[in-house]
Formats: sequence, C-alpha cells, structure tokens
Amino acid sequence: MAKYNHRFAAMPPTERKKMQGLNGPVDGSLPRPYNLTHIAEDKINKNSSKNRSKRSADQCTYYYEFDSRTQWPQCAKIINNIRDQSTCGDCWAVALGLYTSPYNPRNQFSESDLMSCTPNTFGCSGGWPLYAWQYMQTNGIVTGSNYTQSTGCKPYPFPPIGTETYKAPGCSPYCTNTNWQNNYRNDKKYASWAAGLTGSTGQEVVDAIKAEIQTNGTVVGTMYVYSDFYHYSQGVYKHTTGEYDGGHAIRLIGWGTQTCDGVDQPFWIAINSWNVEWGMKGTFLIAQGNDECHIESMGISFGTPRI
Repeated sequence: MAKYNHRFAAMPPTERKKMQGLNGPVDGSLPRPYNLTHIAEDKINKNSSKNRSKRSADQCTYYYEFDSRTQWPQCAKIINNIRDQSTCGDCWAVALGLYTSPYNPRNQFSESDLMSCTPNTFGCSGGWPLYAWQYMQTNGIVTGSNYTQSTGCKPYPFPPIGTETYKAPGCSPYCTNTNWQNNYRNDKKYASWAAGLTGSTGQEVVDAIKAEIQTNGTVVGTMYVYSDFYHYSQGVYKHTTGEYDGGHAIRLIGWGTQTCDGVDQPFWIAINSWNVEWGMKGTFLIAQGNDECHIESMGISFGTPRI
C-alpha cells in the first residue's frame, strides 16, 4: 500500500537518485548473480522460532515466522533503531553501521567512519556493503550514533531529512566527538570474519539468507529502488510502477507470510534508513521468493563483530 510521502514528493528526482548509493564491486556496476553454495537448506531450523506471531491489517493476515527483534530481545532496541541517511548515498555504510550480533548487543558502529575510510567506495556517492565488512575485519571501525544522539567516537555527521547534498568527511584517525573519552585507536571494533552470499533466484538462495539470519542475526541486503518505493506505507511491497532510481542497501531481519483471500505471499522483514516517518515506522515488508527488485539475486553481506 502506498501513501503520499512529503519528503520524497518534494525532493527532485535527481536528488532522490543520489540516495541510492549502491555501487557494485570496483567498477561500480551492480553484480550479476552466480551459483550459490554457501549454506545448505538443512541448517534452517524451521520449527524453533520463539517469535511466531500473527498480525492483521488491510484485510490480510501477516504471519511473522522469524523476527530478530523478538528472537533476541536484548538486541531489539539496536535492531529497531531506525536511521536517517539524510541526503547522502551512504546506505551501504548505514545498513552495516547498525548491524548487531545477538551475542554482542552493545555494538553500535560509526557509519561516518565506514563511509569515509572504506577503500574502493565513494562516501555519499556510493559503495558496496561487503567492502565495508572487509574493512571492519582488517582495519576496524570506531563507535558512533545517529546525528541526534551524538555519542560515540564518530557520530553521524548529517541531520535527518537533510535539505542539501552532502559529501562524506575525509578519513581521519581522530574522534569527531570531543567529549568521547576513548581515543580513535582504542575505540576500534573489529569483525572476526566477513562474507557475502550472491546467488541465482529460487528457494536455494532464500533458504541461505534465512539460515544466516537465524544463526548469526541480521544481515545487509541489497535491492533495486523504483520510484513507487518512496511512497510505500504498509503491506508487502511489490514494484508496480515508476522508473528505476538505483541500487539500495537495507537490513533484513526476518521473514513471514501474508495471506489475502486465501492467497499466500512470503515476505522479508526489512529495515530502511529513511527515518521513522517512512513506511511502517522505518520498516517494510518485501515479497520473498520471486526476486522482487533483485532482493535475492543481488545477495547479502554479513559478519561477526569481535567482542
């Protein structure tokens, strides 16, 4: 279901496109899918989720089979902390910055550090999430927060619902928050490993994504954005109209099934970085299993923060 979104309706199309900051590896092109062999279907525990629930809206029933926010309640506030990337195409960094492991819920990473320092990326002009994970594994990143909270070594530098086009700050080995007691070097957090899944469409890749979320927590997903997505409000999103605006990085946190008039539609539960005023308080559901907006064929990236 769609509704009029004042922010995006007032924004020139050229500015909206700049927020879709997904650039493919090295040459900037988005990747083509290839065969997936990372995770087998038998690793998915289809019967153990403690957060199965049913919700009703729009004369449809929504069955939430797995939701990371209720599966790991100690992480719920971090998982559901909705960011606003402002008018900067750093979704690839923002989606990872708020990643959390169910085994270490205290982590809140600096998107500013990622977008400024990750090699082979272009700050507000785009990047690739797996590169950010790899940078965290080899170089580490410091702590941060959103613009309003202004805590951590490097808080987010751009205000919510920005009205100008921003550029990423230069990569600096110093904390921008002068009140932060840790220095930059000592504040670094590392990933013990980082990886990505990219595969052909179908149940194999769906099962692999589910297995990773269920085993290690939320993942960074990638998708194509069309102009009708800006006005999404609720329900399961399927692209119906509007032009292609670019690639976008989001977070996948779970899955479920929508039933309307006896017809089932599996969906992913996802979190966007366009403020709580967008979508369902910053979250959305997107069709699963048919590679909607390339949500499955473009792949996911993930890692495990080192405690």
